[in-house]
Amino acid sequence: MKKTLALLFATLGLVAFAPAQKTTKDDEDVLKAKKIDPYTKADPALMKQAGIVGYGPFPWADYRTTDDLEAVLGKGRFLWIETEHFKIGYNLKTRPWPEENEKRRYLKKEIKEVRKKLPKFPSKPKKFGPWVQIHLYAWRLENLYRDFQKFMGVTDADFNGAPPTNGKYLGMGDKYLVLMFEKRSDLARYFDRFCNTKADVAMRWYHLKTHQLVAACAAEGLEGFDLTAIHSHIIYSAAHNLISGFRGFHLALPLWLDEGLAHHFAVDIPSSVANVSLLNTEAIPELKINAWPVRVRKRAQHEGVFFTFDQMCEWKDFTKMGYHHHAQAWSRVDYLAKHDAEKLAFMVRKIKEIPPVANSMVPHKTIETAARRLLIELFELDAESYDKAWRAWVLKTYPKK
Repeated sequence: MKKTLALLFATLGLVAFAPAQKTTKDDEDVLKAKKIDPYTKADPALMKQAGIVGYGPFPWADYRTTDDLEAVLGKGRFLWIETEHFKIGYNLKTRPWPEENEKRRYLKKEIKEVRKKLPKFPSKPKKFGPWVQIHLYAWRLENLYRDFQKFMGVTDADFNGAPPTNGKYLGMGDKYLVLMFEKRSDLARYFDRFCNTKADVAMRWYHLKTHQLVAACAAEGLEGFDLTAIHSHIIYSAAHNLISGFRGFHLALPLWLDEGLAHHFAVDIPSSVANVSLLNTEAIPELKINAWPVRVRKRAQHEGVFFTFDQMCEWKDFTKMGYHHHAQAWSRVDYLAKHDAEKLAFMVRKIKEIPPVANSMVPHKTIETAARRLLIELFELDAESYDKAWRAWVLKTYPKK
């Protein structure tokens, strides 16, 4: 049983366009939506205040435009918004308010923040339709970008705009891309026609020509995901791309660190579904990410049940990571962040400073060696002492139930 979701980067080229996708009832919400943003009316002053750079059509990736995407996926089936650091394509159905009070309170708080920059945004939307949702995502993604910059101790001014590895966008050559589909078939067509690969599950991709990373998902492929769970998944995926693109996409952090950091930036969203894959050998656990401290604690208290740091360093295949892999990766990062977030960020920066290798990603062994060395230099932790200190902290900090 897979809750989420394949993860892939590649550098493949494009193939010829296919006929445009026919519209269906699934498309009616976007098709019926006003073509001009009802909350800014495309007024330059209101757009600037709201952090909106523009609406489609605009350049997308690998020298294709949003019009090129609609030529394949169907004209008028998307809303497009460009912000300071993101380009967003939206094709989701209208969704209701979640039933849980925690989620409703979280959304109300977000809406209040959006209205500070966009006064005409509805204070109490009856439902979450296309324009409401895309504005929320524009705000959420830019907020994530700021949080990531703050965590890493950088600003836009630290990147001179010469890709790679010092492109304008955290080291990448152009803005980060987010695509939200309702239907898996649309997601598959995007990856087939614009990435020359076969996929119908949520995935991240590196567009080589313009040095851009896209996070794409289809709600139809996210089993059991409501409005808030989709939000959590988008932030988790976009955070992954910011981490991967930081100082250029030429190496991957160790899986335990990469996954732990991505979950770190999505942990506060009150989703009922965690962004993990369940292995066939795993029983269905409590999937809420706020259940992780209890689950991690139960394993940390017993010898031979938790993953040792040496074992985690051997993780190389995302598809073999299950619930407990993700939960414990998040907890290892949680421990380091709570002890000294600046040192953790410095560790990531130093790893990402490893120079590129011609026509290849930096080898895993090189990165693992650097990570182990930095843990000793910054935190005075080798593998054995990391295990011991982390376990003691978990048993002291995380609740029993």
